[in-house]
Order: sequence, then structure tokens, then C-alpha cells
Amino acid sequence: MDKNPAQSGLWIFPIALATVFSTSYTAIAQEVNGSSSELSGISELDAPFGFSTANMANIYQEGNFNHVSAQQLGTVNFLSIQQVGFKNLLITNQVGEGNSTIATQTGESNIAALLQAGYENIILLEQIGYAHKAGITQYGVRNSAKVEQIGLSHNVTINQRGNGLSTAVTQTGVSMTTTINQYD
Repeated sequence: MDKNPAQSGLWIFPIALATVFSTSYTAIAQEVNGSSSELSGISELDAPFGFSTANMANIYQEGNFNHVSAQQLGTVNFLSIQQVGFKNLLITNQVGEGNSTIATQTGESNIAALLQAGYENIILLEQIGYAHKAGITQYGVRNSAKVEQIGLSHNVTINQRGNGLSTAVTQTGVSMTTTINQYD
């Protein structure tokens, strides 16, 4: 059982090669990790425990039992939602300086509950179909809400608190219930 010196040298070469590659990948990883510390903890990028400056979401749902529950916390919040189908549910919560929600629900059994708190809150909601309900609450300065429901069973409740309040409600159909409370 003589050991060939050439065979033992062959085993050293792959180990040395693996060591060289592993150290070069470590150096590359260190460069990437070092540059990521320059990012701000609070920016438009998702960061833990930080609020973003601008939030924007465009959502389109088609089918039955559509459900959207959205919460936006930031300086400028924009939400555009279109739901087409049966039993559409929309729940939104926006807190910031410029909050905008544009929502359209087409179908049967549509429910929308919208809450905005901040400066310059805008809601445009249009429900076309059967058995509509909408609850809108806005807190802040320059609140504007426009609801248009075309269909059978309508119900709108709008509560606005703050300065510069604007509300427009249009309901055409069979059963209409409208409640608007404005506190300046």
C-alpha cells in the first residue's frame, strides 16, 4: 500500500480552490452589506419601524366575494380600487397629509367603509348594482367626499370633522338613505 504523492496533491488542489472562492464571495458580500448602511431608516423603501413618504396602490378585483382591506400610513397616500363581481367589501384606513381614495364597486351587495385622517382628504366612491352601503369618515383639513350610487338599495353615512368640508351625494334607484354630519 504505497501512497502515490501525486494523488495526495490532487486532494489539496480542490480544497485550496474552494478556500479561494469562499473568501472572494465573502469579500463581495461584505461590500454589499457595507453600502446598505447608507440608506435612510425612513424613506420610500420599506424599512422596519419606518413610515414611507408616499404610498400608492392600484387594485383591480373581478369575481365573487372580493375583499380589500388597506391601511396606508405616510405623507401622501393614494388608493385606487375597482371591484367587479358579487359581494364586494372595501375597508380602507389612510393617515397622512394628502389622502386620496378612488373606488368603484360594480355588482351586487357592495359595502365600503373608508376612514381618512390628515390634511387634504379626498374620497370618490361609485357603486353600481344592488344593495349598496357606504360609510365614510374624514378627520382633518380640506375634506372632500363624493359618493354616487346607482342601483337598488342605497345607504350612505358621511361624517366629516375639520375645516374646508365638501360633500356631494347622488343616489338614483329605489331605496335611498343619506346621513351627513359635518363638524367645523
